[in-house]
Amino acid sequence: MKTLLRLGLSMLVALAIPASLQSQGLVKTMLHSDTLKQDRALGIHLPSSYDSTRKYPVVYVLDGLSQSEHIFATLDSLSKAGLVPPAIVVAIPNMSAQNRQRQLIPPYMKLDHEKPESPTGDADRFLAFMEHELFPFIERTYSASNVRTFAGNSRGGLLVMHSLVYKPEMFQARFCFSTPFWREDNLIVFKVTEVLRSTNALQTFLYISAGEDETDNIKGGLAAMSAAFKEHASNGIVWYAEYTPNANHQTNAKLSAPSAILRWAEYVK
Repeated sequence: MKTLLRLGLSMLVALAIPASLQSQGLVKTMLHSDTLKQDRALGIHLPSSYDSTRKYPVVYVLDGLSQSEHIFATLDSLSKAGLVPPAIVVAIPNMSAQNRQRQLIPPYMKLDHEKPESPTGDADRFLAFMEHELFPFIERTYSASNVRTFAGNSRGGLLVMHSLVYKPEMFQARFCFSTPFWREDNLIVFKVTEVLRSTNALQTFLYISAGEDETDNIKGGLAAMSAAFKEHASNGIVWYAEYTPNANHQTNAKLSAPSAILRWAEYVK
């Protein structure tokens, strides 16, 4: 019953967020990256209650404003209702299709999974940019704590899950929406399983979801990743896997983000 109530509230929040909330407190800026050899655009959503004398957790969101706006609006609405803590949301735009193709894919996965000769991804370099350049910039410029959450949709979810393989302590929580875990015979599921088997001390939060109306591949990948966590996750890992009713690949992230955020709030308490 509690799960049904949470899902019902999540759906209501997702559908009821006013468009006006999506532009409040947004700061657009650029950050030069020596690691990526690029100037990177950023969008920083500051909570309505932003107070420079206190520290806020930070949610880093891939795919820029297309994903960060609904996550920020949900966080801001729920924090005003006293259900979740206020947080800063940092949008990371891809800036080009080439960036998205190369930087979101782990180094053990092909950019094009249908081509045997395809080069592999460059996700480790992108995560190094985040750790050594983006985190320090955000934490010295804004009232940001070092409590970090990482959110990604579709291919972005591969990078979010890979961060658990690459360096688990980079983030205290992760959201993966509609992620193609199935690619290359569930290769990333195998990589995550290796990490889970190798440590009993991991402390982290994970939320993964797929829409009930998504492809069998997406739903099967979610099932495989869920099975890995069910069998191998230690007691310090808090994780949830959900199929979002009436959601497809285009709508799942927005419809399931409220559930992810509410569960995350329970964890950070």
